[in-house]
Amino acid sequence: MASANIAPSAPLAPSSSSIDDLLECPICLDTFRDPKVMDCQHTFCADCLVNYQRTNAHLFSSSNRIECPQCRHPSNLINNNVDSLPTNFIVRDIIERRFGASYTPPVRPPGYSEQIRDRLQQIRKDDDGINFKHLKPAGAALVGVLAGLVAVKVAKSIRSSISDKNHK
Repeated sequence: MASANIAPSAPLAPSSSSIDDLLECPICLDTFRDPKVMDCQHTFCADCLVNYQRTNAHLFSSSNRIECPQCRHPSNLINNNVDSLPTNFIVRDIIERRFGASYTPPVRPPGYSEQIRDRLQQIRKDDDGINFKHLKPAGAALVGVLAGLVAVKVAKSIRSSISDKNHK
């Protein structure tokens, strides 16, 4: 009985663009600068987190806490300072290997912080989810249906009590 000689398939090498995507901050969409890892293991640029913290300070119940912009998991800060979050050395080392040890991301243009704050506000609006303006008609219809069901139930109950009185 001859055995088939099947060579194992070689794993597919990831494309450089998919690796580059992993080295991109989800807030500024640029290569990480001073990557900070949160308790949930999501990573962001330190400056992006500072902007996020300033933009959303009113949402945090504690001044020494920050919520992850992606999953909302809280991370503790020391002295309300984003720099107290651990640096993501793995991401930093991959960036250095990919782009060279002397890699410095391009200088950000004037007004970049404001653009990031605007983007964070848009993310927050999108994540806040439901626009209640569109739900008012549906809510009114639901209340109408529920009121109708309650009215029918009350009417049946009244008829039943009247019927019971008539039979006695």
